[in-house]
Amino acid sequence: MKHLLSLVAFEISALLTLALVIYWIEQYAGGMKWEYKNRSKFNYHPLLMIIAFVIVMGHAVITFRILPLAHRTKKYIHGTLNLVAAIVATVGLVAVIQFHNEFNIPNFYSLHSWLGLVTLSILYLQVLAGFGIFQDLFEGAGREVRAAYNPWHVVAGICMVTFAACTMTTGVQEKYGFTNPEKFSAHAYAFNFLGLSIFLWVATVIWILIAVEKREPEGYEAITGQAVTRYGDETN
Repeated sequence: MKHLLSLVAFEISALLTLALVIYWIEQYAGGMKWEYKNRSKFNYHPLLMIIAFVIVMGHAVITFRILPLAHRTKKYIHGTLNLVAAIVATVGLVAVIQFHNEFNIPNFYSLHSWLGLVTLSILYLQVLAGFGIFQDLFEGAGREVRAAYNPWHVVAGICMVTFAACTMTTGVQEKYGFTNPEKFSAHAYAFNFLGLSIFLWVATVIWILIAVEKREPEGYEAITGQAVTRYGDETN
C-alpha cells in the first residue's frame, strides 16, 4: 500500500506540474511555434524541461523504489528513461539558445541558467556513467568498481533532482519578473502555483527515495534470501 500511495502522490505532483506549465503557455504565453524570430519558440523550453526532468527523469529515479520487477529489468528501465530525459532536455536547451540568439539576448548570464547547466551536466554524466558501469547492454565494470561508484551515483542522482527543482523554480521566478503580471491576478497565480507544484514534486521524490523500501517481485526474498535494501544499496 505504501508503494501505491507513494506512486499516486508522485503522479499527481508530476502531472499537476505538467498541466500548469501547459496552461500557462496556452493561456498567457501565446502557445508554441518553432519558427525563426517567433517569441513562442521560447515556450518549448519550459515545457520540454519539465517533461525531461519532472516526468521522465522523475520516473527513472523512483524505478527501483516502486516497480515490482527484477533488478536487471529495472536497470534497463532506469537507464532508458534517463537517456530519454537527456535527449528531451537537450532539445529544450536548443530551443532557448536559438530564441536568445534570434533576439540578441545573452546566454548563460543568470543564476537560473547556471543551475541549469549544472543540472544538465549531472544528467549527462549520470547517463554516461550508468551505461558504462551498470548496464549490461555494454561491457560494464566489475562488481568492485560498481560498488565503489554506486554511492557517488546515488548522491549525484539526489543532487540532480534537487538542482532540477531549484533550476525550474528560479526559471519560473525569472519569467515572472520578465512578464511582470498584475499582482494577485490569475496570471500571477499561475506562476505561483507552478512553482509550488515543483516543490511538491521534489518533496515527493525525496520522500520515495528516503522512506520507501525497494520493491522486489513477489517471493524474491524467500527465493534469494536477500533483504530489502534502501536506495543506493544496489550495485549490480
